[in-house]
Amino acid sequence: MPHPSTIRRLRPLALAAALVLPALATAAHASTYTVTISPNIDIGTVTSGTVGDTVFRIDPNSGNVTVLSGGGLRSTAGTTRAMVTVACQAVAPNDCTKTVNIKLGVAGSPTKRARSLVRIVFALGTATLAGSPGAPGSPNFTIGAVGPNSSKTFWVGADLGVAGDDSGLATGDAESDFFAFAAESPATPTTGAIGRAQVRVIRSLAIAKTSDMIFGKVIKPALGSGTVSIDAVSGVRTVTGGTGVDTPLPTRAAFNVTGEGGQAISITVPPSFQMTGPQTLTVTTTSSVGGGPILSSSLGAMGSFSFGVGGSFPISNTMLSGDYAGMFTVTAAYN
Repeated sequence: MPHPSTIRRLRPLALAAALVLPALATAAHASTYTVTISPNIDIGTVTSGTVGDTVFRIDPNSGNVTVLSGGGLRSTAGTTRAMVTVACQAVAPNDCTKTVNIKLGVAGSPTKRARSLVRIVFALGTATLAGSPGAPGSPNFTIGAVGPNSSKTFWVGADLGVAGDDSGLATGDAESDFFAFAAESPATPTTGAIGRAQVRVIRSLAIAKTSDMIFGKVIKPALGSGTVSIDAVSGVRTVTGGTGVDTPLPTRAAFNVTGEGGQAISITVPPSFQMTGPQTLTVTTTSSVGGGPILSSSLGAMGSFSFGVGGSFPISNTMLSGDYAGMFTVTAAYN
């Protein structure tokens, strides 16, 4: 036990406790934008030119399609253009209240006979132009604020080239793509959506004669009248009221149509034509075309369709002897 003289009075210690509350750091919030493209550009079926590219212009204001150059033809008469929708999702106050920069451009590589898009232009839908960095007709521009949980639209057109038959490129369904990027000003757009310019390309149609219609040599009847005819399918000649001579060999006219495989075509044969010589003879024609001719093979490959043309004319004992000849024109077109 300590000696009384050594006992000291202990003073209580004051403990100070400091509570530090750090300030909470709040991350800067950016509005969330999404870009969608629908519908896309689709100019339908196009018959390519035999040589060189055909350039089709899609007007973003009306959707009208015109041919700028080349020998290709568009089968569809309807309008087409792409619609871009920019939507903004608001989470915090003041979201979606700033202007939005838009950037348009070529995306990826075109397929088959489609060429890369050029002159990609826009026309305003529900969006409003906010000026810099572009104006209508430019691929880069700024639109006014989209608004919280709202969306704005604009239209896109372009010039689309379609390669000709001499390109060696495959026919069929082809496309050329573009991008539409959006970013809240003043940021540079780097993300968005991919749009398409679509076209179904078929090769040009051609028709070639493979043989002439030859009635051969015929001896007219001594009395009365008769008929000379060539069968459109077999090419066999039939003579009534007179006599047919075997030389030269009688034949039907024959033709071969070539074009895009699997496509329906229309063939036009005149109902009659005239042969001239010592007098004029009217030949009434027949053909082996039948109903609904379709080129062989399928889309993306060369197809063909062959047919014959025959005919008949009257003969009589009063018919003037001599050589007779005439011409007629047969045409083919895609349906």
